[in-house]
Amino acid sequence: MIEHTLNDADTIQGLSVLYNVPWQDIADYNNLEYPYTMTSRQAYYELYAGGYVRISRVQTNSELVIAAGGQFQTETDAQGIQKTYELIETATLTTGVAEGYFYVRSLVPGSYGNTIAGSIIVVGSIQTDSMYSNPITVTNPQPFTSGKDARVRLTGQVIYIDIANQTSKQPSSSYIEELGGIDLVTMPDNDITYDGAGDWDVVTGSENIQQAANHRLTTRRGSITQHPTYGSRLHELIGIAQAPYVQKLIELDVIETLMNDERIDTVTVNSIEMDITAIRVDISFTAAGTESQTTASVSA
Repeated sequence: MIEHTLNDADTIQGLSVLYNVPWQDIADYNNLEYPYTMTSRQAYYELYAGGYVRISRVQTNSELVIAAGGQFQTETDAQGIQKTYELIETATLTTGVAEGYFYVRSLVPGSYGNTIAGSIIVVGSIQTDSMYSNPITVTNPQPFTSGKDARVRLTGQVIYIDIANQTSKQPSSSYIEELGGIDLVTMPDNDITYDGAGDWDVVTGSENIQQAANHRLTTRRGSITQHPTYGSRLHELIGIAQAPYVQKLIELDVIETLMNDERIDTVTVNSIEMDITAIRVDISFTAAGTESQTTASVSA
């Protein structure tokens, strides 16, 4: 058993590659659901309940400032539960202003932070930078309902990897199908095809990974504005004298390009052919969490 502490860059597919364990096994063992892992920042905006509180005061002849991070709570209920909410930004009521609305968020993720209208009150003394801060009243005019329960692991939490018997375990065909996903079939001229039954033709599983590998290698890196690191640099090597170091550059670029796809575990370049106008490579790769190799020929 391995205990892996998640960082912001970890994904369940990446852990599958790192430990050579099918990602479905990791998800099932840890009782996780999509998206399986989240950064703390993602969770903060997607899982935590939040809403506006109304802060009112009697004394209006001075400015009232409550610093960001100030906390408000609900009354303790019959089960002894008292929920706490944090002020997201500094709350300021200028001289002459009697009330304002300010956003707070639960300190605990999930539906636990949801609460009914009028449940948040001032508990104890509010810490402010103002000389005249009390008496003030706080309430939430509307209920908080944005807290979501999710079976995910967050940055800094531990995810468990069960490696027992994994070396001899072969992934099922359904695993390969899910890993590879589904996409439209594209022809060499980038046109899509008709399936003969009233819909577009699609490709799935390992064949989709193979098609995706072809797309990565034949796309010029930097040509897609929103994805500047997608694609290869093979086009920069076309027409260069066939020196040994050039073939090595081609091999390294092919491996680097394909390893950016989390569905691919290992890449081997079997052969390289070069001429003035094109580069042709024969490759073999293994999908993440599998041992069987897939071969492909690509022309760039």
